[in-house]
Amino acid sequence: YSIYLSHRHPAYWDEPQAFRPERFGREGDEGKKRPSFTYLPFGGGPRNCIGAAFAQIEAKVVLARILQQFRLELLPQKVHPHMGATLEPRPGVLMRVIRKQ
Repeated sequence: YSIYLSHRHPAYWDEPQAFRPERFGREGDEGKKRPSFTYLPFGGGPRNCIGAAFAQIEAKVVLARILQQFRLELLPQKVHPHMGATLEPRPGVLMRVIRKQ
């Protein structure tokens, strides 16, 4: 079983290779219903990550604080996904960080 492949399977996701965070909202992917365990960022079942809820809330708070104080601009670049214990961009993601007035 490959979490990487299930997260990109065209039977479950419209445009599976596209970065579309809105697909996870209430109206994402036109309200398409998916079978359980098609998206597993923290594992699934009775032994999923105990810190999942905390991690999601913490990520939202940190991102909100950053976006309150800075404007982020993605710089043109070629990013290659690297699969290890987690999926990460190589050589990284270059951004311009501009403090808001």
